[in-house]
Amino acid sequence: MKRRITPSLVVSIIALVVALGGASYAAIQIPKNSVGTKQLKNRAVNSNKVKDGSLLLKDFKSGQVKPNAWEGSKDATLQPISSTFDTVINTAVLPKGNYVLLGRANIIGGGGAVNRIICSLGTDAAQNFTVSQTAVMPLALNGTFSPTTPQAASLSCLKTAGDPQIAQAHVIAIPVGKLTRGTSGP
Repeated sequence: MKRRITPSLVVSIIALVVALGGASYAAIQIPKNSVGTKQLKNRAVNSNKVKDGSLLLKDFKSGQVKPNAWEGSKDATLQPISSTFDTVINTAVLPKGNYVLLGRANIIGGGGAVNRIICSLGTDAAQNFTVSQTAVMPLALNGTFSPTTPQAASLSCLKTAGDPQIAQAHVIAIPVGKLTRGTSGP
């Protein structure tokens, strides 16, 4: 079989030379850092073109990136617990969604032989505690929270006896995908 040069082969070789020459020209002639936002077309830079881990939180608009968790905390200053259900500590306002809540605080027994306290985390059921006079009880609660509108998650307490105080309270809200409620028992 005899080989011959066809017009399509000539056109493809010319196109190859022009294409490679254009890239070389751009690499040599365009000054460094001369291409910026104005020169880029909309949606020209996408996830596939950005190196993983190269962007910082400040590179995004407010609300584009959800934080890994929210925390509300109170220092070691003693706060009396009242006889009404009062908020001890809040997180910031959380977007609607599903969260696992972790709460902790130190409960300090006050006047009276027995101090009874009821505390609740988020919308979960309240728990009853008894702390003897001058004793310190580390309180740890966890629960789930699924606000349908933006709102804060809170740790709330009330006393039913004695004069207890609370200090070093923390609430952490961790966003999770879907919460599936199971049934208990066999």
